[in-house]
Amino acid sequence: MGSAVGLGNVWRYPYITGQYGGAAFILLYIGCVLAVGVPLMIAEFLIGRKTQLNPVGAFRKLRPGSPWVVTGWLGIVSAFTILSYYAVVGGWVLHYVYLSLINSFAGKSTEQVTDIFISMNVNPDLQIFWLAIFMFVTIVIVSKGVSGGLEAGNKIMMPLLFALLIVLSIYALQTSGAASGLEFLLRPQWQKIGPTAVLEALGQALFSLSLGMGTMITYGSYLSRRSNLVSSTFFIAAGDTLVAVLAGFVVFPLAFSFGLEPGAGPGLIFRTLPIAFAQLPGGYWVALGFFILLSFAAITSSISLLEVASAYFIDEQGWSRSRAGWTLGSAIFLLGIPSAIGEQFLGVMDALSTNYLLPIGALLIAVFTGWALTHNERIDEFSANDVTAVRLAVWSFLIRFVTPVALILIFLHQVRLF
Repeated sequence: MGSAVGLGNVWRYPYITGQYGGAAFILLYIGCVLAVGVPLMIAEFLIGRKTQLNPVGAFRKLRPGSPWVVTGWLGIVSAFTILSYYAVVGGWVLHYVYLSLINSFAGKSTEQVTDIFISMNVNPDLQIFWLAIFMFVTIVIVSKGVSGGLEAGNKIMMPLLFALLIVLSIYALQTSGAASGLEFLLRPQWQKIGPTAVLEALGQALFSLSLGMGTMITYGSYLSRRSNLVSSTFFIAAGDTLVAVLAGFVVFPLAFSFGLEPGAGPGLIFRTLPIAFAQLPGGYWVALGFFILLSFAAITSSISLLEVASAYFIDEQGWSRSRAGWTLGSAIFLLGIPSAIGEQFLGVMDALSTNYLLPIGALLIAVFTGWALTHNERIDEFSANDVTAVRLAVWSFLIRFVTPVALILIFLHQVRLF
């Protein structure tokens, strides 16, 4: 769940929900999670636990000498690429935690708050500094290992994230714009549901659940035979969706309370919400809590991205966990510097990842699990958890037919061919 829950849950999901029909889109999104996200996550968990290896090692073990190993390499490249610019945005969040801590938003006008964001964006030294801090925290956690770092970090940060969201949503729902914000988020607007909305929901389900880059294959390799793949997957998907919905209960009541533009995307967080925080009673604590929450979401996702690359060098090259974490983390930091210097490069890296690497990786994983693996190979992995024949049949149908078609449509949509 720590891997799945990220910055996109807090700003992108509420934003596109309001854009594409409110409650109607929420129902559509849940359907996409069940039809595409859940089958694909089960597939990644299955591959990881069956092999107990990283993405490259997993495909190499299951189909030695075949081209399928490229799927594993694609996952590592995707995780490496995404983290290089994701860490830059994570650095923005840490900077805003600091600004909230020193009460920088108090008494500021709309223009002054906007200037804070602009001044950060045009200051490469500042961005590189926070990029370094963000990567340092990520590297330290990953270097501690699975139980001492990844698991311990998520056990602390995920409950705190949920607690902060609940507290902030209660606070936001008592503001003057609560009714308008909830109407914007939850009122069904079926007329806005069309092909584009369906594809947006499919894409959000894929990217929000961290699928297509081997993250869940890597985490699946740490699962024991006693773990139930199906219930674990549903638990993660439900938690990820709940965070997104709760974020909407925080963002939109505050936005409507102060006449802010609810469709501002990421700018809603960095340019406009601090205006609301500055005017709210107790706004200092609300702002601090909100950006701490964002930092938790960012870090729990970043550690999973670094873990994908680290696992390969630990499993296949015999590196120590500390060496893998610090070497790869440092390389990702260097790759992230161009994104910190210019938003154009960040946009290129984001487009490369979301338009090509992730959809192609997810499609290959779905096809491999549904068609390259034999029926017995799939049954053997599920038999340990007493999964019913009906559930297995439903999952097999989805991963073989529904999920690949949906992923092809997402890819064609992303490259503007559909």
